Amino acid sequence: MTTALENVINRFHIVGESGYSEFWRRNKSPVAALEMARLLMGLRKAASYIKGNIGEIVWSGMPSSSAISLDPSWVMGKYPIPAAKVDRMMGLTIRRAYQKTEWTHRFRDLAMARVNLPARYAYKFQIYFNMCENVYLDCLSNRSVMGRYTEIDRLMTIYSAQDIASHPPTISELLHIWWGIAADLSGVRYKEDYADRSVRGGSKYTNLEKFYKEPIQLLNSIMDQLIYECPKIQGVTERGNYRLDLYLSIWSRLFEKIKYWSTDSRDPFLLARKVGKNVVDFNPDAENKLSAVQIAAIEQVDKIIGRKNPVFTDQVKACVINGEDVVQVESNDIVMRARSRINKKLLHNLKIIIRTVAQRKTENNRGLSSGKMDRRRLYRAPTTGTIFQTSKDTFELVNDIILLVDATGSMSAPNRWEKAEEIYQTLFLAVKAYNPRARLFAYNEIKSKCLLTEIYRSGDFYSVLPHGKTASGEAIIATALSLKNRHKKPFIIHITDGASNWGSGVSNAIEMCRKNRIQLLTLGLGCSKDNKVLLGLEYGKLVQFVDSIDALPSLLRNLLNYSKWQ
Repeated sequence: MTTALENVINRFHIVGESGYSEFWRRNKSPVAALEMARLLMGLRKAASYIKGNIGEIVWSGMPSSSAISLDPSWVMGKYPIPAAKVDRMMGLTIRRAYQKTEWTHRFRDLAMARVNLPARYAYKFQIYFNMCENVYLDCLSNRSVMGRYTEIDRLMTIYSAQDIASHPPTISELLHIWWGIAADLSGVRYKEDYADRSVRGGSKYTNLEKFYKEPIQLLNSIMDQLIYECPKIQGVTERGNYRLDLYLSIWSRLFEKIKYWSTDSRDPFLLARKVGKNVVDFNPDAENKLSAVQIAAIEQVDKIIGRKNPVFTDQVKACVINGEDVVQVESNDIVMRARSRINKKLLHNLKIIIRTVAQRKTENNRGLSSGKMDRRRLYRAPTTGTIFQTSKDTFELVNDIILLVDATGSMSAPNRWEKAEEIYQTLFLAVKAYNPRARLFAYNEIKSKCLLTEIYRSGDFYSVLPHGKTASGEAIIATALSLKNRHKKPFIIHITDGASNWGSGVSNAIEMCRKNRIQLLTLGLGCSKDNKVLLGLEYGKLVQFVDSIDALPSLLRNLLNYSKWQ
């Protein structure tokens, strides 16, 4: 027997909403321009985790030079964009980003010059080279979670490339079959002999093994070097030359087998015979034409994205004497969810310390029927009897406080970042208990930029990857510029493991804070003896060194007490 509640529909399945991106892509919009802007920001965030200079990522039609241009027509039409479409666009973006970092287009031009084939055969070699690079790039992405996205785009591209109008053997079919085998996430399919598992494989007349088994075996012979040896090579030029030599090492043997094969039913040379024209210009990256409505939406994307990620470089230069030494510093919103590392015992002790410097406020609740008698409400005794009150003391930090965490390369040492997360998360919650306006930032260096990232948002802690050089001076000044003007002295509590080794130096930041009545406090975390000396010279008495987590409350008390007299 079923109850009424069991018949209630509490969830509707939306077609197309199953996908990896559905997990992280929460900021959506039914408005085309906003949705396309937010998706582009998501694609940029994901691609930023690929090492190397990938440049800018834009939708085709947006003004930009030397950028990765993505065709938006694939995902436009339904808003919010279904996760399945986002997954495929993510996979394409990741592969394009790897193409940029591995200089695929440059080495393709070099390869074409080296083989120096007639136009008809050069076309076949170009398709071969492109597919070899696709295999290599997908194998690179398979080393991380990015491989899940490239797999989706690969499978859908292979499915779309199936051409029932052409008769095997064709070069396109051969290479797409090999792509699916060689770049498979398992990493072992290329070691197996090719077997036709398609519907055609059930008949000896249509089975593809007689055409493709030997060529695929030849193509698979370079996979061990492509997967394991090539990524070990340090220089991008050296890696590219290695791949180029690898592709050419089997090309002559493969060419003998596929020399007279057509590419597919769209072979430009076959089409040329039918229509009586010269060779058709083949462009695999050709973009679809957008409608007027789609173009209007894309034109709005650049304006929407332009509102984010402010750059502080010019403002920082205006605050220092040696402006030529200032490095580029800008805001960043690329974050990942952090694990909760709150130390409850430490949190309790820190709250006690912070409460000693907080301002006490007494809140009275009057007109109650019980509690402490309120002499100002005695006239109510013969009527309602609500002549009582209760008093409650609350504590508030009237000073604005910002925690600034060093997340540069030295913090990436084993367990050091985890220890830093435990300290800054616990300290921040203790501060926020008495000041809801408190904020938390981290800074690191990515691609010769000092990035300032807010890592506490809407009740959740986030994290960044510790990386790069330490530009503490620029980070402190940029943080100070983020403070709002108030009557009380604001505090910046800087957590670091070493002295600044990049940019304009800390002395400019200290002087800027002094002029603007901003109290700068520094906690040295896990510092070596040399760094303790350097930090002492930079910050004077406004630095304390955390050698033990249990000692943090007393060290914080020393900093806060000393700051009262400054």
